[in-house]
Amino acid sequence: MRINTLLCSATAALSIGAAAATAAPQKPNIVVIMADDLGYGDVSYNPQGEGDFETPHIDSIANHGTSFTSGYAMNMVCGPSRAGFVTGRYQQRFGYHDNTGPRVREHGIKQGLPLELSTIGNYLSDAGYVTGLVGKWHDGDEQEFWPYNRGFQEFYGFNNGAANYFVGATNQQQKDPWQGVYREDAKRVPNFDEYMTDAFGIESVKFVERNKDKPFFLFLAYNAPHGPMQATKEDLAKFSHIENEMRRTNIAMVHNMDKNIGLLLEKLEEEKLMDNTIIFFTSDNGGCGFPQSSNKPLRGVKGGTLEGGIRVPYLVRWDGVVPAGKTLDEPANGIDITATMLQLAIGETKDEWKLDGVDLMPLLTGKVPQLEKRYLYWDNVTNSAIRDREWKYVTTNDKSVKGKRVTGLFRISEDISESNDLSKQYPEVAERMKKALKQWQSENEKPRFGWGAHIGPKVGYRGKHKN
Repeated sequence: MRINTLLCSATAALSIGAAAATAAPQKPNIVVIMADDLGYGDVSYNPQGEGDFETPHIDSIANHGTSFTSGYAMNMVCGPSRAGFVTGRYQQRFGYHDNTGPRVREHGIKQGLPLELSTIGNYLSDAGYVTGLVGKWHDGDEQEFWPYNRGFQEFYGFNNGAANYFVGATNQQQKDPWQGVYREDAKRVPNFDEYMTDAFGIESVKFVERNKDKPFFLFLAYNAPHGPMQATKEDLAKFSHIENEMRRTNIAMVHNMDKNIGLLLEKLEEEKLMDNTIIFFTSDNGGCGFPQSSNKPLRGVKGGTLEGGIRVPYLVRWDGVVPAGKTLDEPANGIDITATMLQLAIGETKDEWKLDGVDLMPLLTGKVPQLEKRYLYWDNVTNSAIRDREWKYVTTNDKSVKGKRVTGLFRISEDISESNDLSKQYPEVAERMKKALKQWQSENEKPRFGWGAHIGPKVGYRGKHKN
C-alpha cells in the first residue's frame, strides 16, 4: 500500500486543537530513540513485564504519548532491521536479509546497505533538516557505507554489531580500530573513561544544544542492552538484590540507557522544544531471552519470528498533537516510523522512494480508526512470518524452542503468546497467509550476504573471502 493513499498527516496533526495548530510549524523536530535487543517486558510501562525494575523516563514517553501494544521491529536481528528503518523499505527488497557474513551470494558483492539507495538522512537533509546519528550504525564496514556518507551530517558513534562499553579501558581496545567512537570526519574520538551509553546520552544533549534553532532529526541509536554484557559498578550496585548475574547486568544496562534518555527529554523541556518535537521510541528487535532479558508475555527470542523476536516497545510522543496515555493495538512496523517522519517533514511521499511503511499520523490523531488492511512481513530465508490485524502465520527455528522448528497459525489478536496453533482448524486462513507470504518473497531480491546466501563463497571477518 502506498503512503500517498492516506490523508496528509502534517495537515491533520496540526489541526488538532487551536493551541497545537498555532504552536507547531510545518517542520517539527524529529527524534528517534532505538534500543538494541530490548525485551518487550523490560520496560516498566508494560504491566505484563517482569516488574523487577523501573524505566521512568521511557515510561514518561508512554505517559505523555501513545503506545502501540502491537509494535514490531523491521527484522529479528540488528543490521537488516536498521537497514529497513533508514530506508523505509522491507530490507529484503534489496537483498539485506541478514547481518553481514558469513557468505556472499557471489564474488564482488559489497556487504552493506546498497549505495544506490537513499536513506532517511538523505531525504531529511534535502528537506532542510540538520541530520544526526548518535550511537550504533551497523550497515556496512567500508567508509562509503558509514552514516556520514549516507545523509547524516553529524555522527558520533561506532560502526559494528557490538562494541566495548568501556571505550578506553585497555591499551588493546585503544589500538583496535573497531572499538571506540568516531565522528563524521572518520576520526576516532580520543579515548576517554566514559561508559559508552553515558557518552551517547551526553552527545544527544549536545546535538540539541547545537541545533535547537533549526529543524533537526536526531537518530539516537543506543547499543544497550546488546552484548557484551557490561554495566558500571554504580548501576550494578543499584540492583544487587537481583541474584542472577546476567539478569542483573541487563537491568543495569537498561537502567543506564533510561537515565540518559531522561537527560535528552530534560534538555528538550529546558529549550521549550517539546511542543514542536515528535519522539519515537522502539527497539531494533526483541530480547535475547530470560534470565538475561524478558520478552514476557511473548514466546520466542531475538533471531526468530515468534513474537519475542520481533514485537517490541513502540512509543510516539508529540505534546499537544499525539494523545497522552493512549494505547493502540493496531499492528505497526518500524518502517512506518520512517514513512510518518517523511510525511511530516516534507508533506508528501514520492513513488520513486518505494516506501513500504505507512503514515501513522491519521491513526495517532484519531482521523481514522484503523489503518487500511495490509500484511506485515518478516523473512531471513530460514525464519519467516506474516500477520494481518487478526492472524499470524509463522515458520521459524527459534532458539527458545530448543531446536524444534515451529510452524503454525495463530490468532495473534487474542493469543500474543502463540500458544494455540489453529492451522488445522482454519486451513483456509493458513493457506491464504502462506500464499501471500510466498508472493511477497517472490518480489524480493535474493540474499546478497548472510546465512541465507548459503551457496555463495564464504567470507571472513570484515568481509574477506575465505575461498
